[in-house]
Amino acid sequence: MQSLNLKAIVLILAALVIVLLLPAEQPSASKNDPSQPSKPPSPQIEAKSALAQDFLTGEILFSKNSDAILPLASITKIITILAVLDKLDLDEEVEISSKAVLTTEPSSLRVGEHIKVRDLITMAIVESSNDATYALFERAYKKSGLPDFAEAWFLDLMRQKAAALGAPNTVFNNFIGLDVSETLSGAYGSAADLLKITQASLDSPIWQFGTVREIISKERIRHALKPTNQLDSDLNLLVGAKTGFTDLAGGNLLVIVEHPIGNPIGIVVLGSSEKGRFEDVKKILEWIKNQ
Repeated sequence: MQSLNLKAIVLILAALVIVLLLPAEQPSASKNDPSQPSKPPSPQIEAKSALAQDFLTGEILFSKNSDAILPLASITKIITILAVLDKLDLDEEVEISSKAVLTTEPSSLRVGEHIKVRDLITMAIVESSNDATYALFERAYKKSGLPDFAEAWFLDLMRQKAAALGAPNTVFNNFIGLDVSETLSGAYGSAADLLKITQASLDSPIWQFGTVREIISKERIRHALKPTNQLDSDLNLLVGAKTGFTDLAGGNLLVIVEHPIGNPIGIVVLGSSEKGRFEDVKKILEWIKNQ
């Protein structure tokens, strides 16, 4: 019995010696080597859905529920303007009607004044003017010789335009993006849809007027613009932006930035808060820069 115990003790001691002689595990370079910094964690954002994409390579840089169908609010105006540009010339003058200044928000437009299409587009993008958007719609259907307030015709144009740009599942109930009721939004689509439309429209005039802050009508009436985008002074190399906010949509924001110079990146957030949408975009962009 004592012999067996002695053998067991010898075996245990031998095993301990072997363990002690084994080389210690070397720490991985990725964990402890300061020259190999760890990848920063994905940003925590308020938005229900978000997507960031490199428009040159097509690489998806950030994604959160990007295929979710959500209310678009005034981001709808991007498709509205793209449809308008198929019907109107940029230097075409539009006479402002009484209907165009009777939309749901106060307007600086005056009945009877004449404003170029390019300037109405600027107002619709920079300050999300519903009145300017209505004036563009009105000019488009009148030029096409259609009956008064041909909204169904124009909404069909918008659907066709979105489908042609790779987003056939977008839904348009009006051309402004305002909520139709407490339960029905003016338009629906996904973050993925919006970046398809944006990438396909990079060369469109829609993104050329984002820095304009004043327009002057034919009658020399000056209109100072109040930007809805709060990122102008915060983001370098901002190419273009469109905001949206309604009760159903929450805060939406789409931006195009260059990172690095000459490399356009699209970022869109849907279903954030009125202030949170701007913080969300900044968080996503900062995260992309740190990759």
